[in-house]
Amino acid sequence: MVSKESLVLLGIPPSMRDLLGEQNLDRLLDAHPRVRVERTYDKDQFTELVKQVDAVIFQSTFRFPPEVFKPDSRLRWIHLATAGVNQALTPELIGADQVIFTSSKGPMGSLMAEHAVMLMLALARDLRGYLDSQAKHFWSRHDYVVPFMSQMLGKTIAILGVGSFGGSLARICKVGFGMKVLGMARTSSSNPHVDRYFQRTELNAALAQADVVALCLPITPATEKTIDAEALAAMKPTAYLINVARGGLVDEEALIDALQDGRIAGAGLDTTTVEPLPEDSPLWALPNVIITPHVGPGTDALGESLVDFWCENIRRFAENEPLLGIVDRHAGY
Repeated sequence: MVSKESLVLLGIPPSMRDLLGEQNLDRLLDAHPRVRVERTYDKDQFTELVKQVDAVIFQSTFRFPPEVFKPDSRLRWIHLATAGVNQALTPELIGADQVIFTSSKGPMGSLMAEHAVMLMLALARDLRGYLDSQAKHFWSRHDYVVPFMSQMLGKTIAILGVGSFGGSLARICKVGFGMKVLGMARTSSSNPHVDRYFQRTELNAALAQADVVALCLPITPATEKTIDAEALAAMKPTAYLINVARGGLVDEEALIDALQDGRIAGAGLDTTTVEPLPEDSPLWALPNVIITPHVGPGTDALGESLVDFWCENIRRFAENEPLLGIVDRHAGY
């Protein structure tokens, strides 16, 4: 147990402060009686203050001076305010094994799963088409619903990445829609809502069975362009691709070709290879694509969920207990 007072620095931009809410952030001040939390929303000030703290909660646009990662520095724990860590993994951080590295990959899982389900249902129910009709004040029933809407009850979903996000999605799809859930995971195979796990070597066979393919993976050199032309060719022409993870998981040119040629039924994208998505991207105009601007976890519960997670980790840090959201910095997630 740590007996002396520890100093934790919160470094996030004003936009994230406003998103999470000052009331939520104020709760960090009382996270533990032996921890003092200081806050800054200025990148230059962060770079100076971080030299004198025991731990940091930060957003990836805030940078560390190299000396804080030396073995004799004071810093012992850093926590990334978001879930994905690829933008924060500098060579200095990767090499600083004495510094515990965690991220917020736990609390965002259920929020992102809801967004994935929204995109899935919007595609299956042709929401984009009906919104276009609404904007034109046109009562369009397409001769009722056949064949313009698809039922998800009893269909098959392949979830690539069954962690916090993918696990929450598996539960919703299994319990809520009675779907058959196929799951791909590198280290775990124990989610009770996954009917069958498959290995990366079995990817194309699993894709051929799926009515929905959901990407819930981190972006690493091993996962980049997991969905390439070959994977898209393996999918059913009636299948939907959902990506609420990272744009780099998909070969975007191959996806555009598959969508234009009708080789898959549609895509729901909360993330793209380049963000913001360029104005001249064909994805904007494709009728079988729904795009949201990387807002998957941005619900009214985000601030409370994240700060609860951070407070619990501060408590664990002060009590020398195992931290939540441990990142394998060498694997990249």
